Amino acid sequence: MKIVSFSTQHTAPHPGFLIGDDVVPADAILGAGAPASVPDLLVAWDDVRAQVTRAIDGGDVDRLPRREVRLHAPLRPGATVLCVGGNYRTHLEEMGEAAPERAPSFLKAPSAVVGPEDPILLPAEFPDMVDFEGELCVVFGRECFGVGADEAMDYVAGYTILNDVSARDGLAAMLGAATAFDGRWSVIEMIKGKQLPSFAPVGPAILTADEVPDPRALRLTTRVNGELMQDATLADLIVGIPQLIEEMSRYYSFAPGDVMSTGTPAGVGAARTPPRYLRAGDELVIEVAGIGALTNPIVPAAVPVAG
Repeated sequence: MKIVSFSTQHTAPHPGFLIGDDVVPADAILGAGAPASVPDLLVAWDDVRAQVTRAIDGGDVDRLPRREVRLHAPLRPGATVLCVGGNYRTHLEEMGEAAPERAPSFLKAPSAVVGPEDPILLPAEFPDMVDFEGELCVVFGRECFGVGADEAMDYVAGYTILNDVSARDGLAAMLGAATAFDGRWSVIEMIKGKQLPSFAPVGPAILTADEVPDPRALRLTTRVNGELMQDATLADLIVGIPQLIEEMSRYYSFAPGDVMSTGTPAGVGAARTPPRYLRAGDELVIEVAGIGALTNPIVPAAVPVAG
């Protein structure tokens, strides 16, 4: 099932199910006692799955055309958005880097999170090296802290898509660092370039884990203006999902509706010759079969008017 967060002109964001080109509100099936948010629905999913499936398969449910609603990032407000780096073999090869001993990670600011169809804003101060990184994410459905790899998948409610948008202006400083001290601080500066408003599109839906018998078979593609940039399955991961959860849950306490990415595959703009950075007017589409397409236009940010 594809779980979404959606709103209409007259409603705040609430959970539903994406069925083809329609959205079925959760409360149209589950009534007044339906979970009020996507995280609540993830927690209740095992209990309501059969009822939801019967109702949708039966066809006698209220549907809203997707074009008449707005889809939001299907996360909890202020969600932990943890990104893993250096975890696809092909991406490390294109960047000329060796695999790290442990997969590095960093957090995305909640203010960076936007939904499908929302614009990615080219920041006025750093407009020239804005890059895309299509990433497949796990979505947690239970409180998760200190979990071993052997039980890690029990905490995964489903999967969604993240675009780890990056202003790579700090990358040259990192690669040119002459000392370990310079390198350490240049990395921190680079991570700041991932926190800008709109730099974490998420969606369009959460594909529930019961629909994914083998996550390694999930294929992610990224296209800019229709041109294929990234194309890989999770079979290319260096560190698998259970091991990532074990490692990251040593440090982070995940709640239902939080997400952890698995990294990005080869094909990012910075690794191309010449580099292919995002420009105003571009359309970026990241797709995973079953989850759908995360589509975002690229537009320049408004320049603040001096007072």
